[in-house]
Amino acid sequence: MLKRVEKPKTLKETALEQLRMAIVIGQLAPGERLVERKIGEQLGVSRTVVRECIRHLESEHLVTISSSGPLVTVLESDEIRQIYELRSMLECEAVRHCAKQATTEIIETLQGYLNQIKTKLNEGDVAKALSHTRLFYECIFVTAGMTVAWELVDRLNGRIGRLRFKTLSTKGRVVKGPNNLQEIIDNIAKGNGEAAVKACQKHIDEAYEVGIHLH
Repeated sequence: MLKRVEKPKTLKETALEQLRMAIVIGQLAPGERLVERKIGEQLGVSRTVVRECIRHLESEHLVTISSSGPLVTVLESDEIRQIYELRSMLECEAVRHCAKQATTEIIETLQGYLNQIKTKLNEGDVAKALSHTRLFYECIFVTAGMTVAWELVDRLNGRIGRLRFKTLSTKGRVVKGPNNLQEIIDNIAKGNGEAAVKACQKHIDEAYEVGIHLH
């Protein structure tokens, strides 16, 4: 059986991923000015590529263009509240439908992602844990048949990732976060949509309480 050949990433795509992650994990701090020349030298790409990446990140609301140039966007409290409220509406509905559709293979896939999340958190590699968290939720949304909703969530993932990185970097969430995800999986496996929704809501509520206090 032949495997699908993955399309190689372009220079811009690779640079964009690195620049986005630097913002998500706080290497580039909120309010920090983005100097094209300096970033280009660090990434080994032209200023043109950096400029294109910055424009893309502006569309994701990770970068703000000011009179002094591009800056890392500062998330305001009200914006954080809205993001968590949107997560609650979409993710809870996704786990509800996922519980109706999930097969044994899907449950194993979700468990595999969660195992990777736990491993990376225990290793202190929060960035990798975030990557597996994105795959975890994508699997839930796709299984639920909510691909349009996933597109909306995925567009928010840069800002969601910034909040997740902060919360997952705290001692308590390293244990509580994965435990909540395990509860979601267990209830999806039982086909218990309502219990899965309750577990999802608890997970988001706890993350919000931590995130808003860290803001």
